[in-house]
Amino acid sequence: MITDTKHLLILGCGYVGTKLASACMAEGVQVTAMTRSAVRAAELEALGIHTVIASSPADIPDALLASVQLVVDSIPLTRETSEMFASQVQWLPQISAGLTGLQWAGYLSTTGVYGDAGGEWVDESYGCHPTSARGAERLIAEQCWLDSGLPAEVFRLAGIYGPERNITGRLKAGGYKAVAWQPPHWSNRIHVDDIVAALMAAMSEPRAGRIVNLADDEPLPHVDYVTGMARMIGAVMPEILTPEQGEEELSPMALEFFRDNKRISNRLLHRELLPQLHYPSFRDAVDTLMV
Repeated sequence: MITDTKHLLILGCGYVGTKLASACMAEGVQVTAMTRSAVRAAELEALGIHTVIASSPADIPDALLASVQLVVDSIPLTRETSEMFASQVQWLPQISAGLTGLQWAGYLSTTGVYGDAGGEWVDESYGCHPTSARGAERLIAEQCWLDSGLPAEVFRLAGIYGPERNITGRLKAGGYKAVAWQPPHWSNRIHVDDIVAALMAAMSEPRAGRIVNLADDEPLPHVDYVTGMARMIGAVMPEILTPEQGEEELSPMALEFFRDNKRISNRLLHRELLPQLHYPSFRDAVDTLMV
């Protein structure tokens, strides 16, 4: 629990940021969310989340930067035409000096920075060899925070799911396609409530420079995940494709996501932040997905 009054600034307040803001406000934390969109700002304000509209963190007023003790960076990669890049390279050096009261910062990255591990277990000491441009740029953003001189930590998130963000609707609609890779390609998930709980635990017991995998206790091949989910919710079973069919029928983005093959170790998460997850497996979370 965050025991004294703090001010949290969330940079890029999307799905995870919104859940985090609500949980922190319930603990008495003052929260400000940065967004580029007036429409999004109105949505956040309707939830009781104070917002600041800025095209970049570099445009946030100095007085606001100086007032915060906690920062979460959940800004996605910036897209320009067909390219994407880590904007932290541009704005983080500009705001660092203004964060005069900062006690903790967390950057939300991805387990995609590890690349392909051939199905092996991957912990935070595993070398990063991203196989996608997205993973490579996320690694650059991580390093920006770790080299910033600020008390920053990095959280590498597995596939995020939770209420309003899951595959139950697509499965119920029918026609979902999954690839039976040979050998099986393993991946992990993480429920949004466990992400929020981990971040709040880190705020309470910060450790600058720490890198933590946020993943559940049950790595699974995606095909096992979606067929298991379909059985639990009574949906039509997905169409199972061969690897050759998958290459032909799935989008490049989907193929990129599922091509890497690794099992994410969450031992450090359990040891230092969350001894027990709310949802160790998607099987424990199904009721939260059907609301």
